[in-house]
Amino acid sequence: MAIAEDLLALAGRLAKPVTGEPEQASFRRSISTAYYALFHLLVQDAVQIWSSSTSAQLALERRFEHRVMKDVSLAVAQGSWKGWTTPTIPIPAELRSVAWALVNLQRARHQADYDNAELWGYSDVQAVVVDTHDAFDNWAKIRTHAAANEYLLSLLIGSKRD
Repeated sequence: MAIAEDLLALAGRLAKPVTGEPEQASFRRSISTAYYALFHLLVQDAVQIWSSSTSAQLALERRFEHRVMKDVSLAVAQGSWKGWTTPTIPIPAELRSVAWALVNLQRARHQADYDNAELWGYSDVQAVVVDTHDAFDNWAKIRTHAAANEYLLSLLIGSKRD
């Protein structure tokens, strides 16, 4: 998980640009980096389930799609997600929080990366970084929960068909 933690630390540094650095560019990179920190945290945990070779894990990491991850996370956050087991496993509050964070971070990343009319303020960027830290903390609490494992599977292959 080193890359995820490194990205989270970098997002925090970029959220506090020093005098003379381009503020908006730093803020935008901070938001994007915060999203990728959570993205990599979840992807790396997902591929660790398969204890195959490192090259196989790296190849598997490339199969995760941002759209699928957002769609699954939105369903989890809203409580409409159906896991892969029967009966359905209850969704812990921490998992819903992680899912909301992924959805909100992806939206913020899109806005930061593609909407040049949007000006970001210091407090807005700090809130994004804090939310990402909270998502990391919540994930640490539930990462071994059965629902978390099913969530990781869903992030890779999508929602369960009815």
